[in-house]
Formats: sequence, structure tokens, C-alpha cells
Amino acid sequence: MKSPSPARAASLICVLSAVLFAILYIPKSAYLPRASYGQLLHEETSAFSRIRVRGTESKRHLLFVADSGTEQLQSTIDLNEPGELQVAYTKTLFASLLFHRPQNRVLLIGLGGGGMVRFVDQNLPDTVIEAVEIDPAVVRLAAEYFETRENDQVVIHTEDAFVFLQQEHQPFDAIYLDAFLRPSVDKETDGKTARLKTVEFLETMRDQLTEQGVLACNLISYRSTTPGDLESLREVFPTVEVFGVPGTGNLAVIASRKEIERTPEEWLQVAKSLETELAIGLPFSDFVREMQD
Repeated sequence: MKSPSPARAASLICVLSAVLFAILYIPKSAYLPRASYGQLLHEETSAFSRIRVRGTESKRHLLFVADSGTEQLQSTIDLNEPGELQVAYTKTLFASLLFHRPQNRVLLIGLGGGGMVRFVDQNLPDTVIEAVEIDPAVVRLAAEYFETRENDQVVIHTEDAFVFLQQEHQPFDAIYLDAFLRPSVDKETDGKTARLKTVEFLETMRDQLTEQGVLACNLISYRSTTPGDLESLREVFPTVEVFGVPGTGNLAVIASRKEIERTPEEWLQVAKSLETELAIGLPFSDFVREMQD
């Protein structure tokens, strides 16, 4: 049998690599939404997104539907265990507690179903939470299907986060960004302009933090904009750590306004202290090992 040409062999390797990447990193929910998320409970198109709620009597999923028809998971909450994080990358975002604690005031940008709001509300009861969500439909559905509502510790703002961040607020100990990092720009502008706008946005968030405050954000490893976003983060914050989230294409990035210098033993000591004192089911020691690999 004739051996394939070098060009054909290279093409086959690329195809096999793409298939392997899809198996390892793309959640099956991306191509088997009904199997993963359950029955359709609600669907509507808001001024911002096409939204679906799927699930069961207790476990609910909020999804945005892309133009291609692919469902993109935004939030999952088990109504029987609302304080337990269900989405892998959201757990890793709380590696932020290694960098700064206590977090008495936090800001969540992007509400979704409210999984992170419910986690903070139940597990960090001394923390005041403000959440900003641009889409009133998302705020309504979070209350109706996910039981995420305002209370004495939780304030929900239905507002554009860019506008919200331009206003004066009491400083936050942490900002959790689960919506976007790169601000939208005109289609005609070049990549340099987009990156500059990202830097401006990061500087605006940095200035809303306390002196030891942290920013935690979710990036996608395979997006072409991610290397530039990481470069922008390192330009604005003196300490930036990137955590891979196993089994996903997500990167949880923790950026501290203060430069943090600790030995590996000191990081591990902080992690073990958090695991003992908080007992909230997060593997802080594993997060530290991820930093040191």
C-alpha cells in the first residue's frame, strides 16, 4: 500500500488533533444539550440574548443560544443545594480567597442564574454582594427559576456594567467577572484599539478595589483574544495567576492589586487554613499546587 504524502499525513494529524481536543475540552453539553441539561422549561428572546432554561424540578440550567443554535451554559443551580457551586470554573474563581480574605464586599459582573451569588450568600454570610446584570430578562428568570433574589446581603443592579463601574462606589474586596473582559468596539477598529480599551476597562475595575483587592475572571483558553487579554491583565495588575480548569477550556485568572510574594510553603499554609476555617468544599491546596506546577 502506498504511503500517504507528507501533506496528507499532516492534514490527518490536524484532524485527529482537533477531534482529540473536542473530546478532552469541549463539554458534551455543546453538542448534546438535551442529554446534558434536561427538558426545556422556558425560552424567550430578550433585547440582548436568546435564553433557555432547562432542567428538572430541582436542578436548573440557564443557557444562551448562539446564532448557530448551540446552547451555551451560563449557570447551574441545584435548588436542594443552592450554596454548592455546580460549574467547574466558578469553583476555581474562588481561588481568589487565597489572595485576599476576608472579602467583606464583592461585586459580581454578570448574574446568570445566580450560582455564584447563592454560593457567597450561603457560605460567606458576612459578605455583602452586589451583582450587575444588563438584561432584565435574566434578572427575572434568575428569580423565577433559580430563586436568586435580593435580600439583606444581596443587591442586584439591572444596569450596563460599563456604566456602573464609571460611578463611585464603596471599594470592593473582590470583583468576579463572569460576563466579558474585552469591551465591544466598532468592527472597523483594529486589534490594538481593542486591547487598549481592555486595559482601560481593567484600570476602571482596579480603581474600584480596596488596596489589597482582587479581580477574578473567566477566560477561554482557545480563543484568539486570550493571550492579549492576559497581557493586558499583567499590564494593569502586579500579581496575576492563571489556573487551568480540568476537563474544560476555561482559565480562571486571579489578579491582585497588591504584589503578593509568598514561598510555596506559605501559599500551602494559607490554603490549609482556608480549608479548615471556611469548610466550604473548595480544594485550596489543589489550587496552590496548580500555581506551582
